[in-house]
Amino acid sequence: MKLADMLEYIALGFVTDRFKTIMSSLGIIIGVMAIVVMLSVGQGLYSGVSSQFSSFDLDVIRVIPGTFSFGGSDQINRIAEEPAKFTDKDTKALENIVGVKNVAPETAVNVIISFRDKNATGIVMGVDPEKEDDVKAKISLGRFLTDSDYKSIVIGSGISDGLFRMKVIPGNRIRLYILDNHMDFKVVGVLKEQQQSSLGGPESSPNTQMYITHQALEDLLDQDNYYYANFKVTVIDPSMTNDVVDRIKIDLKRYHKDEAFDATALKDMLSSLLAVLSMIQYALGGIGAISLVVGGIGIANVMMLTVNERVREIGVMKALGATMMDIRVSYLLEAGMLGVASSAIGIMAGVAISSAIGSLAGLPSSVTLSSIFIGLIFGVLTTTLAGLYPANKAARLDPIVALHTE
Repeated sequence: MKLADMLEYIALGFVTDRFKTIMSSLGIIIGVMAIVVMLSVGQGLYSGVSSQFSSFDLDVIRVIPGTFSFGGSDQINRIAEEPAKFTDKDTKALENIVGVKNVAPETAVNVIISFRDKNATGIVMGVDPEKEDDVKAKISLGRFLTDSDYKSIVIGSGISDGLFRMKVIPGNRIRLYILDNHMDFKVVGVLKEQQQSSLGGPESSPNTQMYITHQALEDLLDQDNYYYANFKVTVIDPSMTNDVVDRIKIDLKRYHKDEAFDATALKDMLSSLLAVLSMIQYALGGIGAISLVVGGIGIANVMMLTVNERVREIGVMKALGATMMDIRVSYLLEAGMLGVASSAIGIMAGVAISSAIGSLAGLPSSVTLSSIFIGLIFGVLTTTLAGLYPANKAARLDPIVALHTE
């Protein structure tokens, strides 16, 4: 039996019973669509996180009070410890560690901003101006702080352009409130607009942050003791990052024996996060594959009914010389063609839905060739496997019995 004859016979069957063809392919269409959408959303999350971290210096080490480890009883005991209180002695200890290039102490506080009798909220960072070269490079108007700038402030573009009816520019004065305390500051610089991270809400936007000196923030807080919230440690050689992390934990432990702190390199955080996202991505694809299996079962049922309906036709084909292999190949080919057509429709629907999710729901999605290929392979493979049993049953039919079937 020639391949052209098989294809003509299959196409005739599809056209003759369009409703059955559509209903049998519907499960595969939905399954392939689900796989493409799930993988695309997972890939979008993966790519989104990677792009967000690409703007960071991954060789920077963050030293923070408390610990954020999860696990056995040892971690539970450490979390129960009091968070470390960082001071200038910790700054000096970090600067003396071999391999450290720069140590920038930082403290962030939520404040109320007042400008021309209008109030808004923001985040003010207490910094050491001489150690914030990365922030200094982002100035778009004016200048960055100096050590002598006691009542000067640098603001983000979101505060300059978006919080008040009038634009805040260098030379303007704003007032910051923390509880019952307030201080007036002169704006000396405005930062460039930065991309909003998808990992946090609007309140975490770098465009709504402000920078003042530690001395100014200490006086604004008006507390008995002033502590640093974290240290941003830059290493000389990126290959030494892990060694420097170990040295930091050892050296600071001498000052904080009964207090909890942690030192983490951003590249280690990124590696762990991407590993989790990879698992989520393939778990989402597995969820989509479940609907594909259901669709495959539906096709197997439909093809079994098709075999029962075509018993007489199969008998005629065998009487005219068709072999068992011809019958088997014919039914497997029919299942495969149904899988290709259904998968193609499912892929197109999946691409459309993924794009809609990205634009309407605000969830990152990225349709890749790999997700399309996986959807196509799974769709064709599922339909082909679903056609194995019906094809074998059709091939084994006795032609004499088949011809006598009404």
